[in-house]
Amino acid sequence: MTNPDTRSLLKDPEGYADTSFVSDMSSGFSGNLGYTMPENWAFDQIATKTIGSGDSKIEIDNNIASGRDTGQGDFYPAPSQKLDIGFNLSYWSALLKEADEYMASIGRPGGTGYVYTRQQCLETIMSADAAISSASRRYRMRKALIQTSAFWEFCHYSYKDVVEDAGVVLYHTGKIPDWGKDLPGVNKLVDSSTGVAKVSGRTCILSRNNSIRSGLLEGDILDATSERDRWAMWQKVNQDNVFNLSTIPHLHIWAADGKAGDHAEAPIRRPALDYTDTETFEILRRYQGFGDQAIFDAKLRMPLYAIFEKYNRIIRES
Repeated sequence: MTNPDTRSLLKDPEGYADTSFVSDMSSGFSGNLGYTMPENWAFDQIATKTIGSGDSKIEIDNNIASGRDTGQGDFYPAPSQKLDIGFNLSYWSALLKEADEYMASIGRPGGTGYVYTRQQCLETIMSADAAISSASRRYRMRKALIQTSAFWEFCHYSYKDVVEDAGVVLYHTGKIPDWGKDLPGVNKLVDSSTGVAKVSGRTCILSRNNSIRSGLLEGDILDATSERDRWAMWQKVNQDNVFNLSTIPHLHIWAADGKAGDHAEAPIRRPALDYTDTETFEILRRYQGFGDQAIFDAKLRMPLYAIFEKYNRIIRES
């Protein structure tokens, strides 16, 4: 409850409270004696009424509402509104089988130029399940949206990508890293799409800047045109799987907001628990970019999204 004696100071700069219940009639408080209502008030206790008589007499609050909070309508939220939770390992074999068989059925990835097997890719994604679950809950988006982008990109991490990564290190340090010395065709490169979810230093900066400015993330605004800032961020997404995967939600939010600083897109609703298939498709497409290839690949990712969501739904509703 909010103490009216201090509510003129209640601005909640840390964002811990979404809304407030103002207890104007609670004993010991001074009620509406010259204090400003908190900016986030949802309900205000303005009077106490007595109903009944004798032993059946009770007092009830008479409250007014601002509309910021609609209150609780039931005790069992609709499945579409339930937050995702941690993965249940008893479903691991089934998830791996479905995801692997689907990717094989569409021939993605194909050939011998890829670094990791599909099982290794899925194992890496699921090893960071705690971070992915936390991010999905914090930003109220479907966990499958993060998993799909990560798994798809990691499966397509090729030896060409490794060569480009070595080129980035060469550009910024003047030396080819030990792991890239035997690679053919290493040339200097300012930035590359790297790590589990193939995130570049530039897009990482742009997406995180967008979330910082939106109040969703704490941190310093970096310059996406600065080679120094791009190199610093590139090293994080290249070397830290959790940081890389935790950037995906910000890439999705940035994409929904219109991808400021990149190829402009029309803003759409940010990822939500009740996202439609159309909205999901659009976010998956924007993750890859624009044009016919991005559209084609997004269509291929939709069944993969359905596989992840199938098991996430089973787990969150069990």
